[in-house]
Amino acid sequence: MADIASRIIQSDHFVYKAGTHGPEYLDKELLATMGARNLVEVINEVGNAALRKGLDLGNLSSKIGIVGPAMGAITFSLTLAAHLEKLFSIYTFFPARTELTEDKSGKKVHIIPDKLKPIYQGSSFIIFEDIINNGTTVREVGKLFDNVIAAICICDRRGQTAESLEVKQYYPYLRFNMEQSTAKDCDQCLEGIPINTKLGKGARWVSLFGQPPYPDNKDFSLFWE
Repeated sequence: MADIASRIIQSDHFVYKAGTHGPEYLDKELLATMGARNLVEVINEVGNAALRKGLDLGNLSSKIGIVGPAMGAITFSLTLAAHLEKLFSIYTFFPARTELTEDKSGKKVHIIPDKLKPIYQGSSFIIFEDIINNGTTVREVGKLFDNVIAAICICDRRGQTAESLEVKQYYPYLRFNMEQSTAKDCDQCLEGIPINTKLGKGARWVSLFGQPPYPDNKDFSLFWE
């Protein structure tokens, strides 16, 4: 666990999706630096840990899809499906997925492609994410699939629960309580430490408001529009 954390945690001045600021960032792209075999071992251990903590696969269906929501976790679902199928021969596990499309307002939303709906019909599902923040993706994807029995992830950094994610079971492999604050209360902003514009939402923040420090009466509401 410590090795995974040391590989993917970056230290700097970051802006997160919610518009909060903090000194650490979980860069999931760095999982690739572990090498393929090590990453497979991590994914397998995520499944093992969920089982140790009580993951119940249920008996509603002999087919269980591992949903890798677009785009981050799609490549992980096959690995976990293969691992679980070795452990439970009474089930058939398969990789499932969503696609991202734009709704009428231009917002990106998850869908199940029409051609896959007949294939998925009658199955149970486990949602597998790499990193869970505010849980929006899990909640959105959970409404698309019938009989979602659980959600699991490699890292949770916002203290989500099964209740907050609107799923029956939730098993994060790692949990990080990352320090976050508003821009007005951000020590790094007050000290004039530049915001990282390569990770997180720093580029958008800086394009709107420039680099810190900011005047006391600065209005940041434009970020959420």
